[in-house]
Amino acid sequence: SKKKKNAPATPLQRQVNSNLSSSGSVVDEDHPIFGVTSLGSASYEVCYSVSPLAGIWGEFTRILTISPRFFVRNDSTKFDMLFKQVGAPDASSIIVKCGETAPFHWSDIRLPELVCVQPLPTSNINERRHPVNLTPSPEQGYRWSGGFDICRLGMTALRIRSSAGNNAVPLRTIRAHVEIRPGTGSTGLILSLREEDPSGLGSLFRIENRTPFPIWVGQDGLLANPMALDHQKVVRFSSDGKAYPVPEDPLVEDLSGANGDMARPFHQTAFGLDVPFRQGKYAGREAASIEELLRLRVCLAPIHSRDGIESTKILRFSSVGNYIRLSPSRLIQTLGEELATDLLGVRIVGLVCADGPTRVLRFVLMEKEVSASSTLGNVVRQALQSQNKRGSEAQLTYEAAEKTAELLKKRQIPDELTAMRQAFFGRGLFECPIDEARSKLFGASYAEAVSSSRSDAANNSYDASSEINEGGSDERYSFRAFFKGFTLSIVDQVPSEIAIISLRDVVASAKWNEQRTSDALAVVSVGWLQIDNHCPNAPYPVALYPDDRSQDAESEARNNSADENQLGRRQPFLNIGLTFAPRHSSGIVCLRSVSVEPRDVVIAVDLAFVMRFQRFLLGIQHHYERSASTGHSLTDQVRPVDQEKWDLPDLEKIFRSRSTTAASAAGGSEKLYFEGLSIRPCSVRLSVAPSKALTPVQAALEGPEAASIHAAVRKGDVLLGDGSGVLGVKVGSTNRTAVAVIQGVFKSILVDALLRCDGASLKFSGVALRNYISTGPQLGTYLGAHYIASLRSNVPALIGSLSFFGNPVGLIRGLGDGVSDFVNEPVKGLKRSVEELDPSFVVDGVARGTGSLARHTVGGIADTASLLTETFSKNMAVLTLDRKYAQRRDKAASLRADGGNVTVVDGLESGVVKLLRGVVEGVSGVVRAPIRGAEKRGVEGFAKGIGKGLLGLLVKPVIGLSDAATDVMIGVKGSVEGAGERSQTTSSARLRDQLRPRRAFYGRDRAIRQYELADATAAALMMRTRLATEQYLSHCDMGGRVALMSVRQALIIGEDGQELLVVKFKQIASIEVRRVPGSKEDPQKMVWGVLIILNKPRNNGSEIEVVTCEENDIAIELAAQMKRGIALAKSEE
Repeated sequence: SKKKKNAPATPLQRQVNSNLSSSGSVVDEDHPIFGVTSLGSASYEVCYSVSPLAGIWGEFTRILTISPRFFVRNDSTKFDMLFKQVGAPDASSIIVKCGETAPFHWSDIRLPELVCVQPLPTSNINERRHPVNLTPSPEQGYRWSGGFDICRLGMTALRIRSSAGNNAVPLRTIRAHVEIRPGTGSTGLILSLREEDPSGLGSLFRIENRTPFPIWVGQDGLLANPMALDHQKVVRFSSDGKAYPVPEDPLVEDLSGANGDMARPFHQTAFGLDVPFRQGKYAGREAASIEELLRLRVCLAPIHSRDGIESTKILRFSSVGNYIRLSPSRLIQTLGEELATDLLGVRIVGLVCADGPTRVLRFVLMEKEVSASSTLGNVVRQALQSQNKRGSEAQLTYEAAEKTAELLKKRQIPDELTAMRQAFFGRGLFECPIDEARSKLFGASYAEAVSSSRSDAANNSYDASSEINEGGSDERYSFRAFFKGFTLSIVDQVPSEIAIISLRDVVASAKWNEQRTSDALAVVSVGWLQIDNHCPNAPYPVALYPDDRSQDAESEARNNSADENQLGRRQPFLNIGLTFAPRHSSGIVCLRSVSVEPRDVVIAVDLAFVMRFQRFLLGIQHHYERSASTGHSLTDQVRPVDQEKWDLPDLEKIFRSRSTTAASAAGGSEKLYFEGLSIRPCSVRLSVAPSKALTPVQAALEGPEAASIHAAVRKGDVLLGDGSGVLGVKVGSTNRTAVAVIQGVFKSILVDALLRCDGASLKFSGVALRNYISTGPQLGTYLGAHYIASLRSNVPALIGSLSFFGNPVGLIRGLGDGVSDFVNEPVKGLKRSVEELDPSFVVDGVARGTGSLARHTVGGIADTASLLTETFSKNMAVLTLDRKYAQRRDKAASLRADGGNVTVVDGLESGVVKLLRGVVEGVSGVVRAPIRGAEKRGVEGFAKGIGKGLLGLLVKPVIGLSDAATDVMIGVKGSVEGAGERSQTTSSARLRDQLRPRRAFYGRDRAIRQYELADATAAALMMRTRLATEQYLSHCDMGGRVALMSVRQALIIGEDGQELLVVKFKQIASIEVRRVPGSKEDPQKMVWGVLIILNKPRNNGSEIEVVTCEENDIAIELAAQMKRGIALAKSEE
């Protein structure tokens, strides 16, 4: 073909090409931009998500959203923030103003993927005019923070150190919070920053010095990164790319962190990490954990001084309860020999405790008994050291030592146990607030001087105590409610009842006080939860219920221990306990403990039920979304079904809203602090069965959508992740060619093999979190990821439990239980024989163990064999290509549903019947299949019918033989099970019965009314009569008989189920109630009767039908109901 000349680039292409050229790309303006790659060092990471378009178009349209993987958000109200990659020049940084959000990318792929930040006071922002001049002068602002990993979820406190001559708003730490952005598949992240109170109120970490000594605290391992500490080596880059060092200013207290930060006496301050990320030292070079980063060096002098080295202790700030003891007597150079000797009986205790979401390191004084070794050690240090000239900090330490020595002589310093209690509960030397203690020890002038140095942010911080005191008196509340049960009926749009959800024995209690100054308690307990499957032909009538196997084992153990107080008690289905801490000054909701105790459950479903239930939930979700977007209420019709022309969606508005949502996701979520959160492990016993196709009568009542779902699932037209849910179906597909037929057969076999299991045991591990800060969405994301990981670990057990392979995992588990009983039961019998001095218990134990081993071995092998033969029969039934034959097999009663009540005799009887039925079906199909095909499609159908008949003649007898083997194996399994196990199975089956019959719908419109058990029973009975194809209207209980009324006719049924009378409403002229003779044998006895006067005589010549009733009220009720049916029939004519 002739090569065409490329068209000139459009203005838009030239603009894009110029942008690429400016970033270091090689672009030819005469060629399209597709395929051009950038030669720059920047790295852009993106994430994508696919979702249906909201509204009607969502059924056909999907939205692909591509957004930057990283967003940075500034939640500060006083500082703008600069962000950049660690090691990159300042010119590459981006500025994010207060309350704004911006995307972030890596400036250079050759540098570590770490982020550092620099706060900028808002007053300095207006001085910068161009993005390349973002860095302030050395006399303004703060230094860059240490680099941290933006991919590490959670919160981190960053230490911010001020530049020389900084007179801006005081700032010590910034809280960095990394979260997952919703709707990104856990790949999109957002980093939010907020300044913390310099005094430590509501911060992540706080240092409280409740002693008269100054204390130096620094992060351990800072010398691994000297560039972050030495002010002589810190450089900044100007707009022209030249670097200049930051000048030294000794007046700035926290210019360098090499000597640690000084915690002033009776002062509290926020603490942050100078190095929030450090590479590991050992093999693999994994990054240091947060526990390693929170190792602190604590001493009573600057860390690198002689006294600092002598008094240094290492403390792990990550765990509550860790503590150290510092000895002031080691400060020989600062205090001198005499004063240091006087302080041999004094120690400073540093204890890590929790103040709501804040981890606190609190220092207090304690008195210690002076030992001979302490005195000798101090003498040695005095000989090796000489006293130096005191500076300002040393003078402060000397004055504190003199005050402490006076307190020691007055016996005012508490012992170790009292000091630990004071440190844990936030009190110090004088059992008073920190400001008052400072005033008592040093006087009011020093206290005012220190208080004036605090930041203004502490005065503006949230203080819950002010709100508490405004209320005056406090009131306590207590609430307790007990509900016998709740029942929720799930009804779709047909309407048709899909399922019911039942909760029983629901208890809710709570205790709290109005001012929230004490702990609040909330407890919710659900005794029983059950979900009934009300879809027609459901293989499992109950979809979810608690598993009683573990409860039965516990009950047996309690019976053996003869604990009368525990007999008869059952564990509730779900227990949830919440303990709220008093209102915290930071405004974060603090929970002391959250405990969730779920019970093991059994889930038994079929795919049709799952699909219908999923469509019901998605329909509610879409309805609310459309209601929110269009302003319609729940009662409005927001889906114009009959409208041929649909309005196009506003794509620009949708894209704008999605970009805004992606940028500001999770911005307003409330923070939660969990001192302890625990979820107990649980197990799920999963059973999945193939769905059964609906009969024509059931399809007419359930609606075309439900019928198509059942048919599609039965054929194997299942889709995974179709965009509108976890599962989907391909509705209305037909196999018109031979290849399509073969593909459909194998697809049906594959779906049946992968989605049919019996009693697969899935283990889900528990959750235990301590001192955890998060938001509601982030906690949900964490729990979801945890249980998805647990589900993945159960995949091998799930595959091994498939019926296609004969459930080998169940067989191995059964054999293991049998061997365990074979060993343990004789041992138990021996122990009891020794206690009771009766050797019969040993014999009983041996008998029980041997019987258990035999039952589990024979029963397990028989169950595996029955599953394999059953799978073979189902797949062979698909190969017959006779859908009606497959439906008849589905409707046939299965012995597996009877569980342990089946014996070998029952299995043989059922097997012989199915074998004969298979032979008859195969022989008769040779004749019926060609006739049926000829009636539908003539000669072509006749030819296909001959093929189907011959195929059935070969396959159907084999299926009958396989069904017979299946029933025999089921009978063998039931026979080898003991009477005790059969009784337990019967008890469990009784608990698995449905709570009530399916709801009845009334009239042609299928109106929904309050549930009536009598109407539901009558509607279920009507489905077994000639009125099954009609809509239910009402019924009348006549004692030994029952009258069923549909929308077209009435039916009288006797005690034995015989149909006594059938009459159409349109044939009735009138209804009368009068006294009539009771019977021909006793004409003198008069009873009440309902006379049905017909429009024309019936075939037997009768013009009047009489229905006798024992009581007048029954006759009147029957007449009234029939008159309503007559009126309804006349209104439709």
